[in-house]
Amino acid sequence: MSWFAELAGKAESLLVNFDEQTGAALRNHNGPKQRKNDKKDFYLQTDPPWMQKKRPIPRAWKKVPPSTESKNNFPVGRSSPTRQASQSPLRNNDNARSGSPKPKKLSKKSSPLYTLNNCPKTMVGDMKDEFGMHYGLRQRRSSLPTDLDMVNNDEWVYKIQNLEIENVMLRNELNVLNQEVTELLSRLRKTEDELNNAQNKLETSSIQNGSINAENETLNSQLQQLKQKIYDLTNVEMSKYKEQNQSLETEICLLKDKNKELEEKLEEAITKAKDNEAAKLKLETELRHGQSTINELQNNLEKSKTECVRLEKEWETYKLRVKSMLHTKDNEIKALQDGLNLNEDTNVLMEQLEALKEERDMLSEATSRVRTECDEMKSYVSQLEARHSSAERVVAALRDALRDERGARNRVEAQCSALNKELKNLQMETGQTIASLRTALRDKDSELSHFRESSTSVRSTDTSALNVADYDVTRDVDTEKIHVLTQTLVQKQGKIDSLLADNNILRIQLEKLETKYKSEVVALRSNAHSVIHLQDTDCRVRPRSHVPDSALSALSMRIGVMIKRYPIFRLFIFIYMVRYCLRYIYSFMFIRYSKTEYYH
Repeated sequence: MSWFAELAGKAESLLVNFDEQTGAALRNHNGPKQRKNDKKDFYLQTDPPWMQKKRPIPRAWKKVPPSTESKNNFPVGRSSPTRQASQSPLRNNDNARSGSPKPKKLSKKSSPLYTLNNCPKTMVGDMKDEFGMHYGLRQRRSSLPTDLDMVNNDEWVYKIQNLEIENVMLRNELNVLNQEVTELLSRLRKTEDELNNAQNKLETSSIQNGSINAENETLNSQLQQLKQKIYDLTNVEMSKYKEQNQSLETEICLLKDKNKELEEKLEEAITKAKDNEAAKLKLETELRHGQSTINELQNNLEKSKTECVRLEKEWETYKLRVKSMLHTKDNEIKALQDGLNLNEDTNVLMEQLEALKEERDMLSEATSRVRTECDEMKSYVSQLEARHSSAERVVAALRDALRDERGARNRVEAQCSALNKELKNLQMETGQTIASLRTALRDKDSELSHFRESSTSVRSTDTSALNVADYDVTRDVDTEKIHVLTQTLVQKQGKIDSLLADNNILRIQLEKLETKYKSEVVALRSNAHSVIHLQDTDCRVRPRSHVPDSALSALSMRIGVMIKRYPIFRLFIFIYMVRYCLRYIYSFMFIRYSKTEYYH
């Protein structure tokens, strides 16, 4: 109805404007309007052609006050459409002077059409100067009998023309107003029709509201039933979730116990590995010292053997020479005994015999010394052989220790594989439980969103018919329960992820220890092979390449070698760890975002 009020206001404003314009026209249609021209126009206005016959022109024309006052009091700035009509008396005066006056044709001249925007100043009331204010006084002054001679008939003609123009304008405005009134009446009829339609719609809407209220009551009963069902379902699911949480807690406790056992085993293995490393280092130092001493003794033996062989050869040659010399001397002695020829030659020979005897004694002493040295060397060689046998025993003990360590390593690898399988199974089970819990949560969220949408739709139909307080209380209780469940799930998932991270760290430590142990075993085997290569002739045929006992040990050795040699493999492990961390962060953020969306 606001547009109808606006139309009525516009009609009232138009009527007020029309009344004002008519009043202004009635006030101003008697007022004199003269043109602003030169003195020639003034002479023409004061001297019409039809007044020359009746009365001569007065000589004292300067004493006429109304013409000058009206000339000075007229506004100058505006150009009104009445100037076009004011030019007609000038043309009539020219025609009168030329000898052909036609005053009656002026009234029959076609006047232009005027509207509200295009109208003279007398119509709108723009003439608000001293001329309009003193109109009555001037009229009274000009109505005196002394001043009747000074009244100009051109002004009366001009006023009649202006009145005709104003009458035409008023007729046009009346036509416009009649058209607007007809339009307003048609709009009023339309508004009456619309009011009737609106009343009919109100009646139908009241009927529909009654039906909607009945539907709201039925929906309220359905909502209460649904709330009861939701409450029952939430209680059942809460019990299920509690049982699942208890089972998960028990599994987590078992995993913690297993992790503690694994940590203890790792600590024991680390201590054993440290003890083995210390013993290995000691044995390596002893082996190196024994190898150096054995090498020195072997060199000394070879030198002494060569010297003994040389001395034996010299002794045999000396024996042969001495035997030959003794034989010659015996022959000479026999010859001398037979001939008893004691000459100077015999004396010389006797001296030579004595010198030879002394040399024989010296050589016998040297041979005795060499024999003692040979005996000492033999005893030293026997000692070296005993040491060699003890070193062989140590090597055999080391081989037995290596076999025991290999067996322990195989057992530890079997345990690690079993633990890895158990961890994988636990990870699969936990992943399945988490996925099932997430799906259940999503289903519940979808159900809750569906119930919320249904409740919001019912509430939007008629909020006054619903018991909003009870619904809000139950909704708050449900949201608190869901919040508690989500928090517990997040905590359990965080614990599971932390346990998985600890297991991965322990697995990496085990792999590092295995690779270190394998590298040490390889170094020990290489050193042991080198020792056996020097002393034992049977071990020279054995190759240096170690043949692993099982496929798992070979795979672990290959993984260790790949980690040491290839940095890409290490980068792959680092990327795997970063991916695992990002997955944990993404899951945490997803759960938190789902919680925020649920509460909003």
